[in-house]
Amino acid sequence: MSNVLVVDDDANVRQILREFIEREGHQVIESADASEARRALAVNPVDLIFLDVSMPGESGTSLCQSIKDDPECQHIKVVLLTGYDGERAWTQGLRSGPDIFAVKPVNRERINVLLNELLGTGEGSK
Repeated sequence: MSNVLVVDDDANVRQILREFIEREGHQVIESADASEARRALAVNPVDLIFLDVSMPGESGTSLCQSIKDDPECQHIKVVLLTGYDGERAWTQGLRSGPDIFAVKPVNRERINVLLNELLGTGEGSK
């Protein structure tokens, strides 16, 4: 079992991701913004983060870059999620250093593939 942090300002997105991830046997920690995520990371060991790009306050791309630049956190896998599918979104997203950059909406199958790829779990590993 892994600890997964879900960071999104949309409570519905957090709930959907929580359900998908918990069905695969992982613990989920939720944060509504980057500052909550930073507090969660300070007290919880996390293996994977699903991180929304566009949130009030600090952006997901900024938080991702901070995580990947921090020697204590850079081992954490990050899936950067965006509702935008344009070239600018892709360029900015990829520059922040995520392990995976994905476009919302995500479905259960895609979450399972991401869990399997990044954590070695999910339906593909059974």
